[in-house]
This record gives sequence, structure tokens and C-alpha cells, in this order.
Amino acid sequence: MRILFQIAVILCVLLCFGAAKLPFEDQLNQDMVDQQLIQPPLKEGTNLRLGQTSAAVALGGLRSLVASIWNLRAFLHFENLDWIKLEQSYEVITTLQPQTTDYWDTGAWHLHTNASVYYKENQDLSPIRRSAMQVKYIRKGSAFLTEGVTQNPDNWRLHLELARLWNDRHKLPDPSRALGHYQDALACASLPDYKRSQLRRFSFYVMVQVQGRERDAHALGLTLFKQSTRNHTPNLVSCLFALQNALDLPESERLTDAELFPNNQTQLLWLKNFWNHRHQDYPMDGVRRKINELELKIQPPHTTPVK
Repeated sequence: MRILFQIAVILCVLLCFGAAKLPFEDQLNQDMVDQQLIQPPLKEGTNLRLGQTSAAVALGGLRSLVASIWNLRAFLHFENLDWIKLEQSYEVITTLQPQTTDYWDTGAWHLHTNASVYYKENQDLSPIRRSAMQVKYIRKGSAFLTEGVTQNPDNWRLHLELARLWNDRHKLPDPSRALGHYQDALACASLPDYKRSQLRRFSFYVMVQVQGRERDAHALGLTLFKQSTRNHTPNLVSCLFALQNALDLPESERLTDAELFPNNQTQLLWLKNFWNHRHQDYPMDGVRRKINELELKIQPPHTTPVK
């Protein structure tokens, strides 16, 4: 009887000790996952998709190998235009290797570009069906990248891919949404310093297309212009020129043409190229008038002003 009592006491102590250390171990595992020292646990149901052999290999610590094999399998689905199996494959791949950016990027690209274009150009479908499937797969690609961001919130490359997707005028352009993703990318601690200035310029180009953000865009563009001569790009300078006119700024708050442009010939060239991209919803206030003025000033009188 005494032995049974001692065994019961020992079991109780072990159970209490195990229960006490469980939260600590869970937190330790989560910290190690966050620091990318270990892989997160497989999602429920992943083993069923992997099959018995692959699941055993993955659980044995060779998840990167299994993910590579599934990546090759996904490419075969791409060649066969089997978009459903391709999507399922990349769901497994990113479950196995959730911290590998290229898998998220490639899987999303297949969905929002390859699959969407396939349906857009599929003449076997009705126009309504083609359009619906194109939109569906663009949104699938966005959702896939969003899941990647959820699992890797400090991954600036995934935020950038979302920004590019929603700024692509050949898909479902949404400048306001794209701007939010650019700002998320800029907020990432992992963003290299050499990329920061470039992404700020990109966010400026998107901001000028968002209605109601003209003053914010002008303030950002002016800051970038004054910050470095490397930001004196034709597009940024031309946007600033148009924004000053759109906001009807007083002369005291404007940059003069001489401050913005190297010379009259360059100003004419930059503004002409800028005008040719007016379909991108950039501000064009005063651009055509200035082009005509410069053409009369620089070119012979018989030259026909731009229409």
C-alpha cells in the first residue's frame, strides 16, 4: 500500500512539473520560430496531402527537401495548366517552408499572372466567364501573398510584391491599396537602407494617383527632391511640377522651373515623356501648356505644338 502511495505521489509531482513547464516550452518554441531557428509545426491536414513517405521525411527534419520535390511537381502542374493542383501544391510547399520568400512569391505569381492571363485569353469561355476567372485568380494571388505576410510580417519583399500587384494597371489597379503595402514595406526593420529611398519614390508615384492625397504627395515629393540629387528623376520632377499647378501653390512655395529642370531642352523632353504616360493617372495640370510654350521657345516656328 505504501509503495502505491509513493508511486501516486511521484506521478502527481511529474504531472504538476510537466503542466508547469508546458507554457514555458510553448513560449520558447514560439520564440525560436520567430527567430527562424526552427520551423513552425506543420498545419493540420498537411500529412494527408504529403502522403505517408513524404510526411515521414518532413517530420524527420528534411522539410526543405520535400518542399523542393513539391516545387518540381508544381512546375509540372503549371506546364499542364492545372491551376487547382498548382495552388494546392504551393499551399503544401509554403506550409513546409513558410519562411522561404521565393515560394510565396512564385506561387502568387503563378496565380495572379499566369492563371489570370490564361483565363483572360481562353476563347473557349464566354467573355463574362473569362473576366470573372481572371479577377478570381488575381485575388487568389493577392490572398496567397497576404497569407505569406501574415506568417512573415517583417518580410519587406512580400509587402513589396503586394504593392506591385495592386499598382499593376493590367490587373486590378488600386493605388490606395498599393500605397498601404508600400508603407508596410517601408516599416519593415528588415528593409535594407539602400532600398529605402527607392521604395519612398515608388510610394510617391502611387500617392500622386490617390485622390485627396495631393498635398501629402507634394510634401513627400518635395522632401525626396531636397534629400538627394539621386531623386531628381524625370518622373518625380515632372510629378512635382504638375502637383504645384494642381494645388495652385503661391510662388513663394513653388520650386521654379530652373530649380526643377536642368535646362529648357531637358524640361521639354521630360514633360513630353510624362505627358505620353497620362493614362497612368498622374497629375497633368499645366503640363501640356508648358510643352507648347517650350516648343514655341526652342523649336522653329513651323513646328506644330503637341495636342
